[in-house]
Amino acid sequence: MTSHPVCPVHADFDPLSATFLADPFAVLASLPRETPVFYAPSIDYYVVTQYDDIKAVFLDPETYSAAPAQLPLVQIVPEAARILLGGGHRPQPSMVSLDAPAHTRLRSPTARAFTPRRVEQMDPRIRRTIDQLLDVIDPSAPFDLVSTFTFPLPATMIFSFVGIPERDWPQLKEWCGHRAALAWGRPTPGEQVHHAMNMAAYRSYLGALVATKASAHDDDFASALLAIHDEDPNALTHDEIGSILYSLTFAGHETTNYLIGNIVRRLLEKSARWDAVVADPKLIPYAVEETLRYDPPVPVWRRATKRPVTLGGVDLPECAKLFLWLAASGRDASVFPEPETFDFYRAETTKSLAFGLGIHYCLGAALGKMEAQLALEALTKRFPRLRLVEGQELSFHPNISFRGPQALWVQQKQGLQEVR
Repeated sequence: MTSHPVCPVHADFDPLSATFLADPFAVLASLPRETPVFYAPSIDYYVVTQYDDIKAVFLDPETYSAAPAQLPLVQIVPEAARILLGGGHRPQPSMVSLDAPAHTRLRSPTARAFTPRRVEQMDPRIRRTIDQLLDVIDPSAPFDLVSTFTFPLPATMIFSFVGIPERDWPQLKEWCGHRAALAWGRPTPGEQVHHAMNMAAYRSYLGALVATKASAHDDDFASALLAIHDEDPNALTHDEIGSILYSLTFAGHETTNYLIGNIVRRLLEKSARWDAVVADPKLIPYAVEETLRYDPPVPVWRRATKRPVTLGGVDLPECAKLFLWLAASGRDASVFPEPETFDFYRAETTKSLAFGLGIHYCLGAALGKMEAQLALEALTKRFPRLRLVEGQELSFHPNISFRGPQALWVQQKQGLQEVR
């Protein structure tokens, strides 16, 4: 019997709609289960929802290209494109959007500089930073956990890890916001121009930073990359080092900010979860892993087909753009029984695709998990009766790839003092 091509179902699906931004899991629940791969005209992407299909894409770089991973979701207007490429500053592709062999050539020296020992050495600095941030919080009043803690903690850690001077941290934070809006949002033409100007400045700053550190190495990640360049200038150029720093300075704080925010939100939305962690701190690593499955900070990543292929029973053409819905894969009942239940003791939790898989697996995964665990350890000790402020409406940045509450108001329930 001759098999016939299966055409993808078209769906009214918009990941930047107010409905989706408010609750993507409600949208997921409304989709027909028999269409694990469907086409979304609103973004011109094929949406992939099931765990096994997304895993197969990650593990087959010969068939699926990483090129669209950070491409703007919308067509960039000519003026914005000119700003990005002009002024003598031509951006280099980021490592996460490169295929082999170019990816391998950058990944190997980056992994060599991003050693487990270098990450472990950050433990005391992370604990010190956590204490400094929590010391200034008034436990008797409600406070926004994001602005006071979850955002400044990972930003401080990754910028200091890379070697960014502290005086420049606020500027880097601002530039990262422009990058998220341009690459993963739906900005207007005027907004695109504004974002492009800031992204060009961001890239130029990192180029100047590399040039400065090239003449006087410090004990930081940028200098470790430059040491590799000194051994063999062809192994890693200054432009490529700037590109690596461009990726890391963004991903190293936005994702961890959202991860910690998602963890605290999900534990506090049912206070018994928070109380369980307070009573048994050994649950902290499990709370981190289960949140990565249940509500990942990077809910979506992207790929494109290099040739015609069948995925999820659907025939896709060459150059088809794929919207890999990682958050949906974490709710796949064929892999995670009772996926709507937040379960500390879930045996399958570590199968989560939240950090990707294969050759592009996130280099900063260990650092992000360590920061989240230490943050939760300190929060549960200091605020054992922490609760969500009632009546607040959570908001989320309008982009497809990074998700966590922009503000999370909490308060220590009266009657029990914080523990030091």
